[in-house]
Amino acid sequence: MNVIPLKSARAKLRPSRPVQPPAILSASIPAASLSQAADELAEDRLRMRQNLAALAVIVAIVVLGSWLIDSLRAYSRIQTCIEAGHRNCVPIDPKHQPSPYAR
Repeated sequence: MNVIPLKSARAKLRPSRPVQPPAILSASIPAASLSQAADELAEDRLRMRQNLAALAVIVAIVVLGSWLIDSLRAYSRIQTCIEAGHRNCVPIDPKHQPSPYAR
């Protein structure tokens, strides 16, 4: 049975010299690049504002649409009740009913 010592196996895997980043990463960034980055950042902020505005519009449309559908259903029920000849078709709001304890 052959036993391979771990120290010699690890030494073979290690590079002979330390790893360093490429020279392009350590160089200074030119001014033209910085201005382009600032322009892109401004465009990104504008795009984010437009996306938030679009989201707000969509939410408003959904809320108003659900309110409109609910109102149309209630009016349809009342109209059907009236067409059937019933007299008590409009639901009474509880805040306008007299209190049973008032005398």
